[in-house]
Amino acid sequence: MKRVAVLGSTGSIGTQTLDVVRQNRDSLKVVSLVAYSNEEKLTEQAKEFAPDYVALISRDGNECLTEAVRHADVAVVATKGIAALQSILYCLDNGIDVALANKEALVCAGELIVTRRDEARILPVDSEHCAIRRCLLGHSVPPKQILLTASGGPFWNTPKEKLSSVTAKEALKHPNWQMGSKITVDSATMMNKSLEVMEASLLFGMPVERIEIVVHRQSVVHSMVRFQNGEVAAQLASPDMRLPIQIALLGDGGNYVCRDTDFSALDLTFEACDFDRFPCARLGYELMSFPPLCRTVMNAANDVCVDRFLQGRFCFADFYNIIMNAVRHFRDDARRTQLSLSNIIKFDAEAKLYVNKLLGE
Repeated sequence: MKRVAVLGSTGSIGTQTLDVVRQNRDSLKVVSLVAYSNEEKLTEQAKEFAPDYVALISRDGNECLTEAVRHADVAVVATKGIAALQSILYCLDNGIDVALANKEALVCAGELIVTRRDEARILPVDSEHCAIRRCLLGHSVPPKQILLTASGGPFWNTPKEKLSSVTAKEALKHPNWQMGSKITVDSATMMNKSLEVMEASLLFGMPVERIEIVVHRQSVVHSMVRFQNGEVAAQLASPDMRLPIQIALLGDGGNYVCRDTDFSALDLTFEACDFDRFPCARLGYELMSFPPLCRTVMNAANDVCVDRFLQGRFCFADFYNIIMNAVRHFRDDARRTQLSLSNIIKFDAEAKLYVNKLLGE
């Protein structure tokens, strides 16, 4: 019986993780549940799964995230931002596997995380990185290139001149995936692909210049790997996050909840990424040559922009310029500062303060 801690249990990934547990109660046992502030939903989950530990971050502080993983075999990390960073490092230092659904933690603390993974495994829950990991298994030929697929989000066919006037309501209508509001906006700006390019480079040791974003509107091919001999391996499945969650928790075992793919109804297409209309997709390539703490600044600046955009107080077309303004402002300080948990927290707070002042309170 594998003991599972679910961090961010009331969000999209957290609730889908519990779907997987429901179908595999003979193999998985929830030992802790942590949510941010949705106490009503958390209480319902606690009644059903009877965990040993239940907490709210808004009430109990970030320390509850570390407390929640102490008696787990695997922690599903589905919290927002860098809140769970200390908990992730604790897991890796203490032999607890991390099923990582949080892009920001790996992007901001990549080197701190990947140097610890000999003590425990990092099991990617992103559909793209789960697919890459699966494609790499069993190949003796060295990989040549990662082909990272992207849905293109809701505005892929929107003319550039109209992007300035798109609304949050429109951005939240993702064509293929059911996700939380922050990641859905990231998909609309294609910031999510920059985060995933960085993740792929850190997780698989692949230089960013050998990672290509391929727009695949149907979200059936979850990513591909090109090998030195010319072979390309791909993982195909219906767009359902419960599949990478189950693979992270149970490998090839368990009772799967993902529906079968009907290939007779598919028309698969692939396009080059349009970096001119979606410049945020460039950041994953640009910032990997910057000091590591610049990635924290990038992430913090994006957080502020997303929050303001969701409130109707920010223009969709301004994301890239504001984020790069913040990165350049902090670049020299980042170059002189060591990457550490305390410095990540410091740069995150200072970058958010800077962007909020830049945009006006």
